[in-house]
This record gives sequence, structure tokens and C-alpha cells, in this order.
Amino acid sequence: MKVLLVFFDTMRYDHASFNGYSRRTTPVLDDLAREATVFTNCYATDVPTQPCYTATFTGQRGIQTGVVTHGQPEEIIPSHLDTFPAILAKEGILTGAVSTLYRFRRWFAQGFVHYIQPNIGVWLQHVSCEDVNKEAIPWLKAHAHEDFFLFLHYWDPHTPYNLVPKRYLEKFYSGDPYDPSNKSFNDLRSRPLMYFFISGGAVPELREGLTDIEYPVAQYDAEINYADEHFGYVLETLEKEKALDDTIIIFTADHGEALRGEHGVYFDHMDAYEQVAHVPLFIWAPGRVKAQRVSSFVQHTDLAPTILEAFGVKHPESFEGKSLWPILRGESSKHREFVVTNQGLWSAQRAYRTEEWTLVRTYAQGMLLDAPDWELFNRREDPAESRDVSTQYRDVFEELKTRYLEWVDKEVGGKPDPLREEAARSSAANSVKRRFEEWLAAGKSGGRAMTPKDRGDIDDKPA
Repeated sequence: MKVLLVFFDTMRYDHASFNGYSRRTTPVLDDLAREATVFTNCYATDVPTQPCYTATFTGQRGIQTGVVTHGQPEEIIPSHLDTFPAILAKEGILTGAVSTLYRFRRWFAQGFVHYIQPNIGVWLQHVSCEDVNKEAIPWLKAHAHEDFFLFLHYWDPHTPYNLVPKRYLEKFYSGDPYDPSNKSFNDLRSRPLMYFFISGGAVPELREGLTDIEYPVAQYDAEINYADEHFGYVLETLEKEKALDDTIIIFTADHGEALRGEHGVYFDHMDAYEQVAHVPLFIWAPGRVKAQRVSSFVQHTDLAPTILEAFGVKHPESFEGKSLWPILRGESSKHREFVVTNQGLWSAQRAYRTEEWTLVRTYAQGMLLDAPDWELFNRREDPAESRDVSTQYRDVFEELKTRYLEWVDKEVGGKPDPLREEAARSSAANSVKRRFEEWLAAGKSGGRAMTPKDRGDIDDKPA
């Protein structure tokens, strides 16, 4: 038995063509999805990157581990904690990872027998799919006939969006991206934090007079398509080694991305709204897993017990997640009645989602200048979560607010809520905004746009 857990970093649910996107961004994944269980309502428990992967490996939410943002101390995750890779390794299962996450925090390597960091000489988020495959494919050839768990982390389509060959972009864009009559960036250029959005290197063309917002959206789609193609080479390797039929493939993403100014955010993931929280997920294993589309709520913490069960290993009671195997085998179609997503870096915010409603609690605005303390969205009438209806549906709002507060009390168990602590200290939710404003006030810009180094100084540095 082999299990491959594959993440495309920062991939929105609705930009995967197997989820109905109009552009064919994921032809390789589409072929797998047709034979897989596709979960149409998978929501991250914690965003952005570091909290998400921590929750995935530990099987516990950030509200339980305390990892709700970037840059938290190493000792917050004790070295003796059994991540699910550590549990597998203790059972004699070979565990491997090809990822740069270790360069953020050491706990991301916990439990891996082999942890390979591709292209150590470049910034960890600029590691390409070729870099990952250069390490992953030889590893797969060497261990194709053993039982193993392998974690593959592709950074695409994370910013910057312009790192892939132009032939991928040409599939999704034609026209003049600098057409002066195009006014689609007027909203961005009117925003107080416009300089932050155009300065981090995500879309460097903005500094050169880019006018068409569909150009960076196409770049983003090109990055997805690029990652999809290169993951195909991994599948080809498994097939040549006659190991694919004995492999379970789990595909997902850590979080999505705001692209067109959703809630005032461009080309980033600063909140817990739909565009950031909703992620793709499917599990492929023909003969073991039913080909179906499932609408029940699931979350990243469900992956740990699911993977352990695939190897016949029991999961600890400390795991928050529940195994997905009853759904995968077609024995059940229900899993969770609600999901909760936590954002602790760019803002301090939680979203509590039921089938019909989303309640959002913002503890600190951070980079979200317009976010009120509480919001309510009707998911059926407004799936993009763009219109607050808390006043219109006051009874619903009060009921969900009560349920949310009861959930928080149960999760923290009398201890402080780590998200509220971060918000109160401004050590996470407001720190990026504060440091950015200090950078501007100090006159460091000198009339120039921010460099990637400047942006890195504002955001989290690797440990």
C-alpha cells in the first residue's frame, strides 16, 4: 500500500476544472477525479500556510495546538507530539516528504524518515515543480515496491504568478494587458493598501502600468496548469514502475486566493472568506474508493485519520478529524454538520459555516480595512459571501452567534483562545500591516516599489 498526499499551494476550489471551472486548468487531475471521490465542500481549518499544514499533520486545529499564524516559536509543537507521519513511521511504514516547509519550522519534518528539501539555494516559495520532481521521481523509483507515505508539496500557484514559461499563460490569455481603456484596476488603485498589493512581486506588471485584471488571473491559472502537467510526470513514473494500481492519491490545497478584490483583497489570502477557505479535495484509488461527488463538509484535519486507516493504523483520541473511509466506501454521505476556518496572520478572523449560512467573526481587521466585527452570509443565495445579511436575518444571526460561541468555549476548554490572544497583542493579525506602515513612514520606499526582500521583512521570515 502506498499513499501520496499532494498539495498545490494556494489553489482555489473554483479554479480546478474538475470542479466545473470554465478553463481547462487541470487535465491530469481531471482524469483522476473522474474515478475518485471528489469532495465539493472541503474547507481549510486554518490558513494561511503554516497553520494549515500544522493542522493537517497533527490532526488538530490551531485553536488546539496554538498554531494560528506564522512565526510562532518552535516549542509550541513539542518534539514528542505524534504527527500522523510519526505514527506511521513507528508502525514501520516508510514516510517521505519533498517540501520546503522545514525551512519555516522544524516540526514540519516530524515523523518523516526521508525529508527532502528541493533546491535549497532559492527562496522557499520560489521552488518550482521541476525542482520538486527532480527529487520526488528518483525517490519514487527507489521505493516503488515498498509500502510508503509520501507528501508532495508544489508551491504553484502561490505568488509570484510569473515564474512559469509563457506557453502556459498563452492558453488562457490573449489581448492587450496594458490597454489604457481598461479600467478593471480602478478599485485596487483607489485603496489605501494599494501599494502593498502591487509591491510584493505577485504581479510585477502592475508597476509597469498593467490595466487588465484578467491578465494576473490568467497567470494564476497558468501556474495551476503548470503544476498539473508536472504532477502528471509523477503519475507516469508510478505507472512505469507498476506501482500506480497500489497507490492511493489524495489531492488538495492549503487555502485559496482572492483575485478580483473579494473583500478588498487582491492576489493574496488575508481572510477566512469563501475564496480563501474553500479548497479542492479528492481521493483516488479505483477498486477501493467509490467514484462520486460528495457535498458533505470535510476539513484538512480529517486527512490524518483517513491516511492512518488506509494503513490499518488507529488514530489517537487527540485527533480532531474523523476518517473519511465510510464515505469513500460508499457507506455514508454525511460527515460534518458545520466547518470552521481560522485566519491568524493577515487578519484575526474565523468563519463558521453551515449548509445554508456563514457567520464571520473578525477579532482584528489587520489588512482587512473594512471588515466589521460580525457578518452573516446566505451561502445559497450568495455563494461568494459578498453581501452581509446579519441585519436582514437577525434571528438566524443570533442563533449562529450563540452556536459559534459555544463551539469556541468547548474547543478552548477554559484556556485562552489563541486567536484572540494574537489579535489582542497585535503580534500576528495586525503586525504585517503595522510593519508595512512603519516601512512607509520611515521613508524606505524612496519613491520605488517594494522589493521581494522588503516584502519578506514584513511577512514571516523562515526560522
